[in-house]
Amino acid sequence: CREKKYDYYRLPKTSVVIAFYNEAWSTLLRTVHSVLETSPDILLEEVILVDDYSDKEHLKETLENYVANLRKVRLIRANKREGLVRARLLGASIAKGDILTFLDCHCECHEGWLEPLLERIGEEETAVVCPVIDVIDWNTFEYLGNAGEPQIGGFDWRLVFTWHVTPEREQKRRKSKTDVIRSPTIAGGLFAVSKKYFDYLGSYDTGMELFSVRSLIMCIHNLEGNICSFFSAPLFFQEPYGDVTERRLLREKLKCKDFKWFLENVYPELHV
Repeated sequence: CREKKYDYYRLPKTSVVIAFYNEAWSTLLRTVHSVLETSPDILLEEVILVDDYSDKEHLKETLENYVANLRKVRLIRANKREGLVRARLLGASIAKGDILTFLDCHCECHEGWLEPLLERIGEEETAVVCPVIDVIDWNTFEYLGNAGEPQIGGFDWRLVFTWHVTPEREQKRRKSKTDVIRSPTIAGGLFAVSKKYFDYLGSYDTGMELFSVRSLIMCIHNLEGNICSFFSAPLFFQEPYGDVTERRLLREKLKCKDFKWFLENVYPELHV
């Protein structure tokens, strides 16, 4: 990965969207500064901070004054509590970049994180790309790394996201260690996607409101993990579903595959 060269003038620009609610001052600013300090200026269109109606004092005028001195950082505020998904959509709706990069408000970018994501989407507009996510100790903020080979995202029959060893068939498909890893699902907190393709897919399901709840539809052509892009994030130790009529209509419009097809063709490793 370190030996890869990028033509910065040919890569698309990105808008980084970070939604937050009552986030700690330190973790929010660590996230923002890590983006600014590790992103090539030519590739970063803007950083959009979306305040989901926080009531903590440090996130009001103090934050506004601080952000006013940060180049390329915009702060917008929801008029009422929207939840993570709709807050992210507020940011996406005003984004100027060709690529949307969604980040959690408590993560840190590593040097060289952005270029591989943008390069891949430049090659394949329908790719939705997730970086390798290393671990930060949530108590001490010590960087713990992530031992072993990159893994794929999956889920169990409680529909809880899980990490799994990359299947042998995917290992054989990859020609080099820097090739992307195709994944049945990705961690929804950190990923990049073409803004045009995101809108085409119907964006997020606005009926999903909570942290760690994002939409998954069987119409995405390529869910991928990029092993040359690294982040770190602290790991912290149900509501009944609502009306899904609109999302089912969208699935029909986009001619999405059904779950049986997904299990047979995308995630055959899931034990049935």
